[in-house]
Amino acid sequence: MEVYAGRLQEEVKLREEKHPLVFLELEKEDFFSLERFAGEGNIGHMVEQVRDYGEGIAEE
Repeated sequence: MEVYAGRLQEEVKLREEKHPLVFLELEKEDFFSLERFAGEGNIGHMVEQVRDYGEGIAEE
């Protein structure tokens, strides 16, 4: 599984793919929901890591 975090600076037009990407809003999702997400809460823990430690953007 790959999880990416970042901030969109403009709207993105997605093109249809076999395994489509989905953009989710951090503040509107319960990433610990076992009905919505696989992984027994692991996705929620990954999102918490991004919230706690940042998005990997180097400080200038």
